[in-house]
Amino acid sequence: MSEILDVDAIPTRWRELHDSFGAARAQARGSDPAVLTDRGSAVVLTAPHATKHYRAGGLKQADLHTGSLTMLAGEVAHVSTVVVTRARAEWETWDERDDEFTRHLRDLRHPARMVVDIHGMADHHGPDFCLGTGPQPGALEEMAVDILRTELEPFDVAVDSPFDASPHYTVTSLAQQHLGLAGLQIEVAARWRSPHDDAAAPAVSALSSALTVVDELLRDAA
Repeated sequence: MSEILDVDAIPTRWRELHDSFGAARAQARGSDPAVLTDRGSAVVLTAPHATKHYRAGGLKQADLHTGSLTMLAGEVAHVSTVVVTRARAEWETWDERDDEFTRHLRDLRHPARMVVDIHGMADHHGPDFCLGTGPQPGALEEMAVDILRTELEPFDVAVDSPFDASPHYTVTSLAQQHLGLAGLQIEVAARWRSPHDDAAAPAVSALSSALTVVDELLRDAA
């Protein structure tokens, strides 16, 4: 069962988690640390770009507030989360990457069935959410897309455009091609990602509720 959290209470809880994420970043030690919250769910949310990160040989800026957003959605939907708290090591392929984030994902066991990777996109792309189905989508990805498009109405939900999550470096690719799990990427527009803007609460509430439905149906899916 998901946590009961009224939409009006979301901004306060989100700001608390924003502060918690900041504290986790300040206390981060070791090689590219990440925080796992295991709720024994079929869906596992990830936030690989919650801090500055390497991609294609370059250091990229963080997808702002995706760390606290993922923590909040996981708490409300009662699904597991893996959130990067510091990322400094360069890498090119998943085979060579060995840090806390990837170890947490490689250690996933039943009932985990799908990794849902949370990213942030700029508002100029248009949609409120973009669902990327990755390089090898199957029946579970198709089911999740159908659920999310329905549950996220009346928000504008795009599929595979402008981001399809197919490149080799995406977490969706890792899940589908290396972990034997289903994978889906969700890009969230910047206008819905600030814990300091109470107007973002309805979108986060809708996403959390939708993820609850996905998790429940994945448990029963063949």
